[in-house]
Amino acid sequence: MLCPPRCPCHCFIGSYILLSNKRNCSYIQQYGGVIGAFNCQGSGWDPKVHTFRGFPECYKPISGSVHVTEVEWDQKKEATHLGKAEEYVVYLNQAEELCLMTPKSEPIKFIIQPSTFELYSFVPVTKLGGIIKFAPIGLANMFNSGGTILDLEYVESCAKIKVKGGGNFLAYSNESPKKCQLNGSEVAFEWLCDGKLSLNVPWIEEAGGVSDLAIFF
Repeated sequence: MLCPPRCPCHCFIGSYILLSNKRNCSYIQQYGGVIGAFNCQGSGWDPKVHTFRGFPECYKPISGSVHVTEVEWDQKKEATHLGKAEEYVVYLNQAEELCLMTPKSEPIKFIIQPSTFELYSFVPVTKLGGIIKFAPIGLANMFNSGGTILDLEYVESCAKIKVKGGGNFLAYSNESPKKCQLNGSEVAFEWLCDGKLSLNVPWIEEAGGVSDLAIFF
């Protein structure tokens, strides 16, 4: 008998859909939530050889959908308010795509190929100055991108973010910032018309990898 793979609830950074046996589990980040979709069809525990192995004849793409209302925001009392936002930015980690979603939007449909996955980060959109829409994704080169954000504060038309790690910091903004500062010094950034705002954050050893980022609009 081939047993389906099992993943304990503490093993991942957010909600996940394990597409081989439809199990769900959740964990909420401080400033957003994650749903992961994994195609594990055709693999499992083989009691004869006492190891996991694959069965290529069983590999096949699987389709499904995800929606912001599927994120279990009430897991943590301090994160409950995140589930009451009017609008969210959704970042697809593997596809490197951003899109907007509201609680009334249609679900995002997907097709997951065998032995692949997609991570969907849901981050509430905040309005700054009445016209700016902003949402920090975190370090896009990390699977747990939202987990790299240690602190977030909005002061008038400025977003102040404490980030731990090194790599490509990504955020959504419907307009280009006037300037960005990293640890008090102005730095270059890239803003695209689809709302992607990105800049490089180096690892600073003496600071334990923690950097202060300020984005001014």
